[in-house]
Amino acid sequence: MSPQALARDEGFWGRVRAEYATPADFTFLEFGTYHPCTNAVLARQIDAMKVEQRRGSHYKRDESSAVREMARAALARLAGADSQEVVVTRNSTESLNIAIQGMPLSPGDGIVHSDQDFPSAVEILEQRAARDRLELQVAHLPPESASDDEIIASFSAAISARTRAILITHLINHSGQVLPLRKLCSLGRAHGLLVVVDAAHSFAQLDFTLQDVDCDYFVASLHKWLGAPLGTGLLYVRRGCVGPMTPFFADTTVARSDIRKLEHFGNRPDSTCPGLIEAVRWHRLLGTAYKGARLHYLQRRWSSVARSLPGLHIVTPRSPERHGAIGTFFIDGMDPAEVVRRLWSEHRIFVKAVGHARVQGVRVTPGLPTLAEDIDRLIQALHAITQGIQV
Repeated sequence: MSPQALARDEGFWGRVRAEYATPADFTFLEFGTYHPCTNAVLARQIDAMKVEQRRGSHYKRDESSAVREMARAALARLAGADSQEVVVTRNSTESLNIAIQGMPLSPGDGIVHSDQDFPSAVEILEQRAARDRLELQVAHLPPESASDDEIIASFSAAISARTRAILITHLINHSGQVLPLRKLCSLGRAHGLLVVVDAAHSFAQLDFTLQDVDCDYFVASLHKWLGAPLGTGLLYVRRGCVGPMTPFFADTTVARSDIRKLEHFGNRPDSTCPGLIEAVRWHRLLGTAYKGARLHYLQRRWSSVARSLPGLHIVTPRSPERHGAIGTFFIDGMDPAEVVRRLWSEHRIFVKAVGHARVQGVRVTPGLPTLAEDIDRLIQALHAITQGIQV
């Protein structure tokens, strides 16, 4: 069965839903911040926590490194990278800190980024710029209806003779817009730039691997669309870029060319590693193409109807190539926080308000446990709100 056909098979996705613990007292449509893991992932993590507690420092000193290396190898295979280019971190923010704070840049160098990047990513750039007297060069993204050429032109216009690096957010968390990643990486390469990709929302949701993307640094939060334990992230550093990097967490003992010099984190809960391995297994069982098709279907099931509601505007691109699970909307004359409040208090639907400088609205993000009936409940609620009906 094709991914598009299976995406509409509620019987199949009902069985998928049964693999998760889901709330019985409200409709959960905010998987974008954190996609809860399957029961099997959680069980693996809890079992590992028990072993960790029972065996104590013997486990930490003599056993945990082997489990960590197994997790690194499983993640590298999934990402399409060499295991010697991968670090398991806590989240994409930590990964970005390691990459941006550690990449070789000199006073006066420029870094290009967009005006819709994740706020934490911008803060990292601002701190590095202030410390080392770098120049931040902002690409102003065009409206959601833009073509690839218009998006690339916005980044190209921000590049100058001083530019040494470019940060590309693959899937914008505020609006759900997907940028043309391969073309933007090619733009960076054509200018001889270090290319950093923030794939917090695209990794394990959109169908691609690092073999498809020509970048130097790549980060993701694995507790989002991979469904790994909360507090797991990915940092990829191209092998040739490892040596010149300065570790964010001090390490003077590991060889400069060894990726492990970037992971001197001290004591940490190694119980996340078995859970990560199980999450990779579950992801492979479903397949990125099938996951992506289902999430596209759920987003379009509500957004295609909502576009016709009076006073409601969708800021997420209409084109299937331009969005994933995330969809963001606003209603004329209503504060997004008020819409969120009414969806919760009147309809027991949990979503998120977005208050970015460029994007204001309500973010709806279904996940793998979401069923069509959950989406239909949202549609009914939006009908009621746009028609001024108080429940």
